[in-house]
Amino acid sequence: MFGAAAMSLSSFCVVTNALRLNTVKLYPNSTGQKAVSKKSTQKKEIKTMTMNMKIQGMMCEHCEARVKKALEALPEVESALVSHKNGTAVVTLRTPVDASVLKETVEAQDFTVIEVA
Repeated sequence: MFGAAAMSLSSFCVVTNALRLNTVKLYPNSTGQKAVSKKSTQKKEIKTMTMNMKIQGMMCEHCEARVKKALEALPEVESALVSHKNGTAVVTLRTPVDASVLKETVEAQDFTVIEVA
């Protein structure tokens, strides 16, 4: 029993050390700086924009899903949070997009866009 436990602990230590070493750059760069963790160098500031839409005519979850699917099909849209109860859609954008494009996309699904802000 002790041998089985020691073997399991040994395997666990090997795997955790391998995962830990995977996050560290082993060779210093040409400027002679110390090794830096990959996690600290991968921090990027992502700027996103949001647009709020007031939509008339959504009555149920199916209407909500249809609008959400249509908006998220646009390449500029990262995500869309649609509520049929409030009659709103909050659209998170990757890149700027004209409000008329969003309005036309929703109106193509037979809903009326009251306001885009």
